[in-house]
Amino acid sequence: MENSITASDMNVFVTDSAVRQIQLMMENDYTLQGLFFRVKIGGKGCEGFTYETGFSETHENDLMIVKNYPLINFELTLLIDPFSAFYTQEFTVDYLLDITNNEEGFIIKNAADGQHRGKFFKDEGRLPPWAKK
Repeated sequence: MENSITASDMNVFVTDSAVRQIQLMMENDYTLQGLFFRVKIGGKGCEGFTYETGFSETHENDLMIVKNYPLINFELTLLIDPFSAFYTQEFTVDYLLDITNNEEGFIIKNAADGQHRGKFFKDEGRLPPWAKK
C-alpha cells in the first residue's frame, strides 16, 4: 500500500489532560510496557468518522508521531495507520473526565470532519491514492 502521508505532514495537538492521562496509564499499568498510543478511524456514519484510541505495538506502514513534554519529563509516541492519517492530517486528542455524568475517555477532534459527511467517498478525488481504481 502506497502511503503518501508522512509524520511531518501531520498536525497533531494533544491537550494537557490527554497527555497526563496517557502518562498516568503508561506509568501505572505494566501491561502497556512497550506499547504506544494509537489513534485510528473506527467507522463511518452519516455524520462523519468515528474514532478509536488505545495502546498497541507498531504495525508495518504506521506513522509514528513523537511529542516531547519536558515539563513533565514525558515522551509520547502516537501511532496512526495510513488510512486514518490520510483523513485526519490535523486533529486534537483530548481527554474527558466528567464524573457527574459518568463520562470518561479520549476524544478525537478532526479538523476536516465536515468534509467527511455523507457519501463523500463516491468522489474518487477524495480517496487515498492507493484506493483509486
